[in-house]
Amino acid sequence: MGGESKTPDRAAHKPRSASEHPRRGVVVAVSGPSGVGKGTVIARLQELAPSVLHSVSVTTRPMRAGEKEGVDYYFRTREQFDAMLARGEILEHDEYCGNCYGTPKAPVVDAIGAGHDVVMDITVPGSLTVFERFPEAVGVFLLPPSFSELRSRLRKRGTEDDKAMEARLAKAVEEVGRTSRFAYAIVNDDVDRSARAILSILEAERCRYERVAGIEQRVLDT
Repeated sequence: MGGESKTPDRAAHKPRSASEHPRRGVVVAVSGPSGVGKGTVIARLQELAPSVLHSVSVTTRPMRAGEKEGVDYYFRTREQFDAMLARGEILEHDEYCGNCYGTPKAPVVDAIGAGHDVVMDITVPGSLTVFERFPEAVGVFLLPPSFSELRSRLRKRGTEDDKAMEARLAKAVEEVGRTSRFAYAIVNDDVDRSARAILSILEAERCRYERVAGIEQRVLDT
């Protein structure tokens, strides 16, 4: 047995192909007016591509019926939210119709560093902050088929009184005016189609040369 020679494990010494080279994940910031269906579209996107991670936001607004802690949002008091801000734990934040919303920083940084793609459901100012801190982040703005349809969706949701709903609609007009700040705009008239459009954007962004710079040399070296 001592004189037995071992056959080298060729697989262990097989050079890594260019396509296997580690990469940073892609950050996709999805914004749009309240009621446009961001959460529903992202949920469908994750059904189509379970490897895409969803960044769960922190909010000070009350939990709605059917929502779950750590799934829809991390629900915190205003004091807890302010403490997270003071500790530098929030990547971006915004106050929307009297409630605070923010993205926990560490999970996003860790995920993209490990090569995972991350999709965010955040406010318009939140997306603009992300673009400043992550210039490589991709912005997607979801639009309703029409303003009257947006009004109908908010009314059917039944989570706010008339005054609060009108405030959201007024905010929506302002937000839609910022659509041009985003790289992509999608009219959400069909959830499945919108989710597949974001998935196509993700696949295209993974191939952008800035994200795979040097791949040609890695091809020549293998």
